Amino acid sequence: MFKSSRLNKHIKSALKSVATNDSGSGFNAKMFELQEVSRYGIGGKVVGFAFDPIQSLLALATDSGEVHVFGKQQVEVVFTLNVKVITFMKFVKGIYLIIVDSSDCVIVLSLYSKSVLTSFFASGKITCIEADPSLDWMFIGLQSGSTLIYDIDRDIVSSYKIGNLQKSLFFSREPLSPVVSIQWNPRDIGQILICYELVAVIYSLVDNEVKQHFIYKLPPFAPGGCPDANIEVQRIPKLIQALYHPNSLHILTVHQDNSMVFWDAHKAKLLQARTIFDVNVNIPKSQVDTNAIKSDPIIKVSWICEENPEKTSLLIAGGSSDMNAGCQALTMIDLGTTPKYSITSYEKMGQYYSNPVKQVMFSVCNSSTVVDFLPLAKSSYFNGNHDPHIILVLLENGELQTLLYPSGHITHKASLFPQSMSWIRPSTTTSVAFSVPAKLWLGLMASTYNKDYFLKGGTPVKKVLRRPETRTAIATGHTNGFVRIWDASHEELDESSVFEINVANVLNYKRLVSVEKISFAAETAELAVSVESGDVVFFKFKKNSNYNTQGNDLESKFNRFSISEQKQLLIDVSDRVSSKLKEGFCPIAVVHANIGKVSALTNSNIGFLGIAYDDGSIFVVDRRGPAIIYMEHLRKLDKHRSSYISKIEFFVMTYGDDPYSSILMVCGTDLGQLIIFKILPDSSGRFSVQPVDSLRAIEHGPITNIESFSRDGNIPCKASIQNMQALSKGIQILGSILVSGPKEIKILNFGRAKDHHRVLKYPIATAGCCFFPSNSDDTKTADLLVVAIEINSQIKLLSPADLKEIKSLIPATVPQTKYIKGSSLLFDGDVVLRIGKSEALLYSIKNTISQHVNKGAQDTNTLYNPNLSIPNRPQLGSLQRVLTTAYISHEELNVSLGGDRRPPSKYQESAIAARTLSPSSFNKRSESQFDKNVDDSSDLNDSYYQTPVKYPTNRGYSSWRSLTRSVQNGLDYVENSVNEYAMAANKQVNETIEKTRTDLVKGAFKSKLGI
Repeated sequence: MFKSSRLNKHIKSALKSVATNDSGSGFNAKMFELQEVSRYGIGGKVVGFAFDPIQSLLALATDSGEVHVFGKQQVEVVFTLNVKVITFMKFVKGIYLIIVDSSDCVIVLSLYSKSVLTSFFASGKITCIEADPSLDWMFIGLQSGSTLIYDIDRDIVSSYKIGNLQKSLFFSREPLSPVVSIQWNPRDIGQILICYELVAVIYSLVDNEVKQHFIYKLPPFAPGGCPDANIEVQRIPKLIQALYHPNSLHILTVHQDNSMVFWDAHKAKLLQARTIFDVNVNIPKSQVDTNAIKSDPIIKVSWICEENPEKTSLLIAGGSSDMNAGCQALTMIDLGTTPKYSITSYEKMGQYYSNPVKQVMFSVCNSSTVVDFLPLAKSSYFNGNHDPHIILVLLENGELQTLLYPSGHITHKASLFPQSMSWIRPSTTTSVAFSVPAKLWLGLMASTYNKDYFLKGGTPVKKVLRRPETRTAIATGHTNGFVRIWDASHEELDESSVFEINVANVLNYKRLVSVEKISFAAETAELAVSVESGDVVFFKFKKNSNYNTQGNDLESKFNRFSISEQKQLLIDVSDRVSSKLKEGFCPIAVVHANIGKVSALTNSNIGFLGIAYDDGSIFVVDRRGPAIIYMEHLRKLDKHRSSYISKIEFFVMTYGDDPYSSILMVCGTDLGQLIIFKILPDSSGRFSVQPVDSLRAIEHGPITNIESFSRDGNIPCKASIQNMQALSKGIQILGSILVSGPKEIKILNFGRAKDHHRVLKYPIATAGCCFFPSNSDDTKTADLLVVAIEINSQIKLLSPADLKEIKSLIPATVPQTKYIKGSSLLFDGDVVLRIGKSEALLYSIKNTISQHVNKGAQDTNTLYNPNLSIPNRPQLGSLQRVLTTAYISHEELNVSLGGDRRPPSKYQESAIAARTLSPSSFNKRSESQFDKNVDDSSDLNDSYYQTPVKYPTNRGYSSWRSLTRSVQNGLDYVENSVNEYAMAANKQVNETIEKTRTDLVKGAFKSKLGI
């Protein structure tokens, strides 16, 4: 097999580990210090999220106690809290972030000072919270059924408390019910909707009493949402949520049996009871199948409105899949424009909710289940559901999916959100870092300049660029077949872009597309990617010859076959580039061996690609064709019976006693063997691959890293354009090879020298060489340092002369053992430490470099922008103001909940936030965004932000006084109204006093309008 048995024998006897030139003598321990440069990804599994549309900030909470607050591109601030699992988060007044954890601790964070302002433990188990973006108050629902009211600005729990209303007023014999949900009336700050297990109530904060209640009773033989064995008796399905229509005239209650019940908010009239698939489920039926397949439970419903709040839809998580499958989809029920309340009968309104404009199911393509979703709304109001175009979907495994609304399309576009979020959109399967010449990198980045990022908030801190001549880049592979390439020093830049390569699209696969290995040739901008199916796709950065802005990518997808159906080994896929890509990474070819997964993949800078498979096969591809120039199985190359090749590298150096340098491909196996190949040109102009040696390099385990360096200058011998130029000139490069395994490091030399190796105490995650500019006048030499990262995260700095330890560096963060093997070590001293499934850190190890890193590193990004104003809160319409018994302003609410002796604010944040509140919509007509594009058919249109009459409020006044003031207010309003609703409004006031039915009022409106 090998070229010469005599030469092979001579090399085996002469091959030794060698001490190089005394390059390590220039180093001492004081020259090295671990400096954190950048952080990527998110620590732990995401368990919750919150969004502030005014400040345009997004908060993600993880199970490790971290809260990441993201703004535009590079803006990210991480709060590390000593808490248990975070259960709730809310942005308040643009300047506070409220955190609640599973131990019932409430924490108030300041986005202005980026610090914890206060924390306290609630007096019971917290089951839900509610806060308004423009108010100081937060409602805290407890397991006992009580509701606390917390004054955020004053850091005090109000003496105003709401007891368990279900127990005290409706179901005294039932066990205590927790507070299931709370929602502020979207148009009246004096009312809240409190949901218990069996009843939902509208509670007046002014009158301190229940104004209306909603109990969903199923008569015998009514199927409800999920027919069961008790169908012959009356049932009351338990509630999981209650929410307002954006106009506050209707209520939706959601139940454990998947019933969704629509009510008239003022008379508690049941309008429609339905599920996702059926309507009128509250009506008894003669035949009900109690053995039907049960759906998964509904976990959340949002009542979403468009820019015109009268155009609404429901977004539902759960209720549409099989019970055992869990929540795998979201359902949108598009309700269209809400009928005019004053002229629509209860029957017509029920028909409206039973016959939506359309109903669509949005499949979430993931093996995990949906646990929550978050609409990214345009404004803070309507419970955060105002005109969103993106829905973030949280999966049980911590991934985030991005849903475009209302189309329902899933988008994985990385540039929409900051880099850290891309690690979980979807999960990262592999990562690799590499150095790129700065000029080349800037040229690449110019073609993919992204300005479509969704978040606009915050201001990045200015940092010093460390090295202008090179850039550190990082590539991540994902479960959906995407590869993303970023500038790893992104925190040093004002703006950055991302390359996104869709490998799954090239293969036309739906499964087995998880990216497993990535190799990037930085000097030639060529990329090779292997996926779970074993296919290897290679790309080249170039202009797209098929670029066409009018191109139809969808049509091209239908016109091509899946790679799995192809029989060829090497398949041309150059026509599978998107016609909308002007310049970027274009697919060239696919190696479709169909022999299992890839065990090693290396893409050299000189046009050769090495691929090894788990079954022991090895391929070499000449990318200039492309053509496969070598195929062989390991059993024919290694007599020690290695199973597979674990590492491949390409070098330009002298082999053995050769008087010339050669292109060498060096492969390491799972048994510690090194197999050496020469790549030689032949007379036809093509290249051939010849195995020349096989030898034992390390004693135990697979070879995980192979590096090389020259002995006459300590520069890398890696196959590069520069070394190829030296090869063409006949320059001989005498080199040594560094090999590492599970616990052992060796430096091998093709010559006669003393053996040197080192066994470390802990297993090695990765090892390699770093080259630092020499202090001598010879600019062609460098100081060499051997670096090993142990599995316990210690970074060992070793002298290449004898592999003695110079210093040990210990990162502040302890990585997870499972992921640290994905760390990368670069020639310039950068270390990308993979510390978790979705998190990595970039370190620099040399003081002479790190002293320039991020001057003022203690400074963090700015989150809060005091120049952004919170818009006015939506108000009641004319009809609603007549029906409402009392209506209060912000100031009166503060007195009602905080008392006449409410203490002054404790924080400067209160005064800062007060300046961002728009002039009170209760004092003059608002010109806010909600006043635009309102449908003319709405009752709320004529006085959408008209000034309501204000009342002085005191807690505990009598109901008669409340009624009298309501009547007087109604009469005052009638006198001041000049539109055609005036007479109807007056009639409504009289009917309110006489306690007559609302149907008569509706009839009066119809009569007045001639209907």
